[in-house]
Amino acid sequence: MQPRKRADWTVWVYKYWVRLQHSTWEQLPDRVRHEAEAMRALWNQLVEAFVRYQAAYRRFTSPVTGFGATPAFSHRPTQQVRVPAARAQRIGAAGLGSSFAQLRRRFLSEAHCLVADCPATWANKEFIFRQFLTAVSRFVKKQSGPPAPRRGVPGEVHFRHRFTDGGIPVARIFGRGQRVHLDPVSPTAYEATLSQRQRKRLARTSGVFQVGDIALSFQTILHRPLPRDAYLKAASLIGRQVVPAGYQKHCHGSSPTPARWVWSLHLTLEVPPQQVAVQREGKPVAVLRLACEQHGGYLQIGTLLDATERRERLFFPQKILRAWQHRRDLQRQGDQAVAETKERLRELAHTEALPPAARRAIAHVGAMRSVGLWRLLHVLEDAGATGAVVETLRHWADRYTRLHREARGLERRYLGHRDWFYHTLACQLCSRYRRIVVIGPPQQIGHREEPATYRHLAALSHFILFLHRAAAKTGTEVVVTSGVLP
Repeated sequence: MQPRKRADWTVWVYKYWVRLQHSTWEQLPDRVRHEAEAMRALWNQLVEAFVRYQAAYRRFTSPVTGFGATPAFSHRPTQQVRVPAARAQRIGAAGLGSSFAQLRRRFLSEAHCLVADCPATWANKEFIFRQFLTAVSRFVKKQSGPPAPRRGVPGEVHFRHRFTDGGIPVARIFGRGQRVHLDPVSPTAYEATLSQRQRKRLARTSGVFQVGDIALSFQTILHRPLPRDAYLKAASLIGRQVVPAGYQKHCHGSSPTPARWVWSLHLTLEVPPQQVAVQREGKPVAVLRLACEQHGGYLQIGTLLDATERRERLFFPQKILRAWQHRRDLQRQGDQAVAETKERLRELAHTEALPPAARRAIAHVGAMRSVGLWRLLHVLEDAGATGAVVETLRHWADRYTRLHREARGLERRYLGHRDWFYHTLACQLCSRYRRIVVIGPPQQIGHREEPATYRHLAALSHFILFLHRAAAKTGTEVVVTSGVLP
């Protein structure tokens, strides 16, 4: 990777929600879907190459060591492989290290050939390759599992443009950009004297994002102005499926409901450094230990200790916890509906004439989950079947869709509330202290009975990101380490 031309400039990512003319995966133009499918095919090919590489590594080390599960993509193979004395005398430690280096070079050469043969555009396949290398690095550091293949209908698409040679001035995307451009916004849209509704109306604009040879038009609101002197390094259009396809019963019968997608535009900018007008000399130093612990009906996310021996416990808002518990109750109701439907299908399986494929599926209904019931419903509807089995599945699909969408809506809403709470708390801490030493976060929630109840909600590593953002504005020094709070 080439060094940055403006290494002292800060890199910021500006995110704007957009509304596409083609909102779901099925509505996207064929060429755009082909681009996404080519990117997914490249990812799967890289994963298969990595699996072969790992197998070759295990075959190579099996006569040398008694354990072959050590990740192979290491920068120090001679420190991880224990060679017996007789074997070491024959090949030597240097020869073993050179063999591992040759194996890695062969794998990287194959990966580069796969990237070169991919029909996707240069920026998109480069993004997939870097994403794959990051996944491999996390696997080597034992931070996650190995890269897994991606199957089925995509639930997320990511299109990207990267601007080389240090990027382009951000002003060039307003009406003159070819790969991505936005219509200009009135300079008065960000005046503090205007109301929120007036600023929102004036900041509305439209734009185009190029995917291959197809221009995807969108509408958005530039709620935050872009810095004038910044340089645009990359632009990404990301679509995520937030609610899967479902089923709905109405007065005229029943029909499937489409999935819901959200799209966002991400602009990676290099912003000139700014002088932080904050006096830090008179502020104390604090230590923040992050750990989720349940105390009755409260969730503690950390303990703060400063130089004045002030100890303060930080708790999560009760309103968000109660809403999250309601979301879990909705999930339990959905699981109960699945169990009741499977029991009902066992009773009806021998009373009706069903297609052979559906009868074979019902024979294993005990091992089914919600995905299997959806597939069974689609098989019966494609075959034009009628009767109590189809009606039972339709009734379940309607109920499960309502429960699942309500749960996902609560999740998205209160994760947004959590982000706002973290933002406010981080700003308060950074304005109070000149240096914060963060210890943690631990890997698991401290409550043993329900270890994963609030893991997704708390996301303590997410709070650290808000601390760094607030520190960049106040001049606070944030140090993340591991250890024990005194």
